[in-house]
Parts: sequence; structure tokens; C-alpha cells
Amino acid sequence: MRLLHYSDIENAHDDPQRVGRLAALVDSLRGDDAFICGTGDNIAPGVLPLVTRGEIALDFFEAVSPTVSTFGNHDFDFGADRACELVENSPQQWLSANVYDDGERFAGVAASTIHEHDGTCVGFLGVTDPTTPSANPEATELTFTDPIVATKEAAESLRADGADYVVVLSHLGRGDDRLAAACDVDVILGGHVHSERVERIADTLLTRPGSGGGVLLEVELATREVT
Repeated sequence: MRLLHYSDIENAHDDPQRVGRLAALVDSLRGDDAFICGTGDNIAPGVLPLVTRGEIALDFFEAVSPTVSTFGNHDFDFGADRACELVENSPQQWLSANVYDDGERFAGVAASTIHEHDGTCVGFLGVTDPTTPSANPEATELTFTDPIVATKEAAESLRADGADYVVVLSHLGRGDDRLAAACDVDVILGGHVHSERVERIADTLLTRPGSGGGVLLEVELATREVT
């Protein structure tokens, strides 16, 4: 099984050729054994995202049909209500274990989910940088809980439900290191920091494709190798 990992597309939406190349690459690699994963800031910022209040991102989502996504700080740039609308109108399953709105999970999304292929179960969960409200004034009405606590709880639940692998969709940036050290997870697909990364901490693989839609990472789960 494979994970196709993109993140922080941001202003690539302003460049049809660049975002089109990314969509075409995803399409060329998709298959029954591939899970397409987005790890935040794929709605904004950028000029066209601003003009369309994030609507332009739906064209990309429809083109690549992501399996799962989580939220980045910029995905709230147009307010919580607009983010809810975009979640409702996009094809992928959104996951968040640590973002709440008035005591309920934001936009009614699940903390985690399990996908199965050929008898193997992959569990996914999502977490977002808890400092988001201080960086994005449009997110101040939301509550972001401790991502380590949220990840531990979600990962334990996934293991109990039969997940053979646990994959974190993370928009924590450098917080991924602490997450890997503290939690029993197999892969952390990261974002937020705009540099590429492929590294291991203990038994956890950490990846980050950088920003601008220029890189798509492919993870082979059986070996946890990256191309």
C-alpha cells in the first residue's frame, strides 16, 4: 500500500500549470493500493484563493480525489463558517483530533478513520498546530487541544479497532518530532514548515513535501520507503 502525500499548496492555485502538474502526477500514481493524503494549507493563501474565498481549491480536490485531509492554519483564512462550507463541498474525508468549535469537533469531522486494502487496515488521524488562533485571527473562536494527547487517544482507538498501521496527518511543523517521540504511530505526514523532509525518529517515518505544490511524496507502507 502507498501513501501519496501533498501539503501546503497555498499560492500554487495562482499558477494553473504548477497545480495542474501536481494533479496530473497524483493521477498517474493513483491505484487501488494508494491513499491520497493532504496535510493542510491546501485551501489558502494566494490571490485566487482570496478572490474565491477558497473555492478554487475545490477544483484541485475534485481533480485528485483525496482520500483524507486535515486542516492547516491557513485553511481557516476565510473564517470557520466558510471552512465548514468548503469541507462539506469537497470530496475527501476530513479528519481532526484536536480542533473543536463550541465543544464539538470542528465541522463535524471525525478524529480518525480506517481504510482497508487487501486485508490490511490503515488508520488515519489528523492534528493541527495548537497555536493557530494566535497566528490566524479568523480561527480565534475555535479551540485547539494538545496534539500529543489527541494523537495518543486516537492512535489507541485505531489500534483497538484493528489498524495495522497508524498514519498521522499533521500540520504541526517542527512539533512532529515531539509527536513521534511521544506516540505509537508508524508514519507522520507533515506540513506547515516549508522545507522537504524524509527522516526517521525511532520507528516512525516523518515526511514533509515542502510548499507550493512542487513535490509529491510516495510512501510504501510495507517498507516505509519514500520516493
